[in-house]
Amino acid sequence: MIKDDIINELQYIPESKLQALYELIHYFRLGINSEIVQEFSEDEDLKIDKDQCLRTLQKIKQGDLSSFSEIGDIKTYIQDLKDEIS
Repeated sequence: MIKDDIINELQYIPESKLQALYELIHYFRLGINSEIVQEFSEDEDLKIDKDQCLRTLQKIKQGDLSSFSEIGDIKTYIQDLKDEIS
């Protein structure tokens, strides 16, 4: 089963990279959930720009956070986003 394969692969990820991997998976899942919600919504403001999301994920994977300079405290910002969507 694919979930077992994914879990197995986790053992080969360095401990120092697990947080970044978790965030990637977590926000990917949130994006999928948002797409499902959008199917039932007519509000154009809720649409996700898939290309922009992919570009942003690629920058995060490369460690390029320079375009995120308007966010002063990233941990607080992420927590605020979590609070906003829950």
